Order: sequence, then structure tokens, then C-alpha cells
Amino acid sequence: MTPDLTLPGAALISACIIAGGILIGAQMFALEVPFAPYVMVALAVLVVLGAVMLVLSCRGRDTSPS
Repeated sequence: MTPDLTLPGAALISACIIAGGILIGAQMFALEVPFAPYVMVALAVLVVLGAVMLVLSCRGRDTSPS
């Protein structure tokens, strides 16, 4: 039996989108954010990881992720 990863996957995606929005908002107001491009790449990787968690958890239950 595989664990249900729906809630952690959704929480990971939501947190990364919010953090990315905060980072982009800070850059719009001309604040100097160190390592901003690297942080954005890391957030994008975490969003993909969260999406994989969602797809795999729905795939185990034979339901569609939408």
C-alpha cells in the first residue's frame, strides 16, 4: 500500500508558488535579493516534485488528478 501524498504535494506546490510570488514582488520594488535566480530555479524544481507527488498519489487510486 502506498502512502497518500495528495496533501503534502498540494502543500508543497502552494508554498512554492507563494514564495515565488513574494520573491518576484520584492524584485519589482527594486529590492536586492541575493541568489534570486537560484532560489527561483529551486522553487520550480520543488513545484515539479509536488506535481509528481500529486500524479503518483492519484495514479495509485486510479483517479484523475484534475
